[in-house]
Formats: sequence, structure tokens, C-alpha cells
Amino acid sequence: MITTNYHVHTHRCNHAEGRDRDYVEAAIAAGFSEIAFTDHSPWPLHPYEPGMIRMKLALLPDYVNSLRQLKEEYKDRISIKIGLECEYYADRMDWLKETIRKYDLELIILGNHFHEYEHHTRYFGSYKDKKNLLRDYVADTLAAIESGVYGYFAHPDIFVRSLTHWTQEAENACRMILEACKEHHIPVEYNLGGVRSRFFEFTYPYPRFWEIAAEVGNDVRIGIDAHSPMDFHDKKSIDDAISFLNSLGIIVDDKRI
Repeated sequence: MITTNYHVHTHRCNHAEGRDRDYVEAAIAAGFSEIAFTDHSPWPLHPYEPGMIRMKLALLPDYVNSLRQLKEEYKDRISIKIGLECEYYADRMDWLKETIRKYDLELIILGNHFHEYEHHTRYFGSYKDKKNLLRDYVADTLAAIESGVYGYFAHPDIFVRSLTHWTQEAENACRMILEACKEHHIPVEYNLGGVRSRFFEFTYPYPRFWEIAAEVGNDVRIGIDAHSPMDFHDKKSIDDAISFLNSLGIIVDDKRI
């Protein structure tokens, strides 16, 4: 059983369903005491970026205002934090920092989906440049961690989807990422969204990644990655995740952030 979850989306990202209120009600019904809405961040997009998996910039005020109202309405029943799930785009970090300040966002989680800009060939889950996959993923991850902006690393093993076989280079990449997260006190997320979409031979959560996390001694959290209110009620996936992590000697961190 877990009572906190810091990875919740909304319909604004174009691939989630349900009203904001429905997510809150589902979380309460499932026994959660604190959640964070961290929908896919809008970015000031370049002309060649489709922006199909994220809210439009114009929707950000509505997103924040809606969640502030729910935060107040439900304050005696559940704690709600307001944040975003963001990539690391070096050319737009000033915009992100200003957005955090402007909207008083409480949590930014790293969702390292794309390298430098949004395009299907740059998606780390199906990366076209296989030769430089690990180099680029590690570089973006370390830059994000060192920026001090991100407080949580969502699906840190997403890059595994682009692998055709496991190598020593992949092993080294995992260790570099996990050691940096530990050094900077950034929790790593065992992502249940990956559990719900296991259609790759190599996919996440990837067991070897989490074995290394156990060796490094990372702070590990379970993230529901809710794209539907019903995801809060997937008790089996939560229990299976806890059981697997415990088998590695990992005690899941369920404290409030």
C-alpha cells in the first residue's frame, strides 16, 4: 500500500481522460493522502515541434487555476500539489524557471522523453540514433539533475525501450544516472505506466535497472503515472511493484515530498 503519488496527468495533455475532480475523488477513494498533478508541460515550441503529447501554452492558466480550486476544496481530505512533468531543453530552461516562479509551482518532475526538442525520432523510447542513445540520454539526465530544477525523476529507465540487447554500456549508463540521483537527493520512480503498456521486448520498468538502484541505494518511489482516474485503483500493479522492489532490498519511500 502506498498513500502518495506525484505523477498525475489531466485531459489537457491530449492522451489522458477524465476531469481534474475525478482524479482527486479516485485518489481519495483509493486511500491516498497526497498527490501531485504533474501534467506534461507546455513549452514555447519551435515550428518543427508538433506538441501533440502536451497541453498548449494557452491552457496553463486554466490548469493551475482548476487545481488551486480543488486544492482548497479538498484540503481537509487530501493534500494536492501542483506541478509539471518536463523534459530538459537547454534552450528553454529560463522559460521554465520563470514559469515555476509565475505560477508558484510546487514540484517539477523530470520526464526525459525527447533529446533537445520534440520529434518522434528524438523520443528516447524509440530513438532513431541508436549509436548515441545512451550518450544523449545520460547527458540530458545529468544536465537536468545538476540544474536544480527537478525534484523527482519519472520513468528513469524509459530509454530501455530503444535497446535491442543489454550491454555493459547500458549497465554503465544506469549506474551513472542512479549515482547522480543519489548524490543530488532526487527520488527515482518505478513507473506503473510502463507496467500498463508492456508491448516491447525491452521496456520499463526494467529489472536490471532496479537491481542497480538497490546496489546504489537510491530513494525509490512508485509512480502511478495516472492518465485515467481508474489508474488509482490498480491495486495489483502497486502491490506487485512493492513486492518486486522489496525482493531487491528496496524499501519504497512513501513519505510526503
